[in-house]
Amino acid sequence: MDKNYTKPYNKNYEDKPEDYLFLTMAFGRALSAMLDEGHGILIDMKGDALKIHPEAKRVVVFNDGKMMRVINASERTDLEDGDRIMMINEKNIDN
Repeated sequence: MDKNYTKPYNKNYEDKPEDYLFLTMAFGRALSAMLDEGHGILIDMKGDALKIHPEAKRVVVFNDGKMMRVINASERTDLEDGDRIMMINEKNIDN
């Protein structure tokens, strides 16, 4: 990855691991404020993210009530990129 992701308007800046961590934490907080507990979004991963984890082509990012989580959702061919979803906790299903 030879791109400058954290300060793209500064051509001379070289990203540091702390930059990525800070941005990840800030985006996680923003998403947790936007998504109610148990709600998430299906995302088709693209670009450099696939170089890091090529097996994670499709993931769900969701609020588990304590933190934002990311799980592999490659098997979910019935959903489209950007679909909002509700996670189902099998322990809370009444049959």
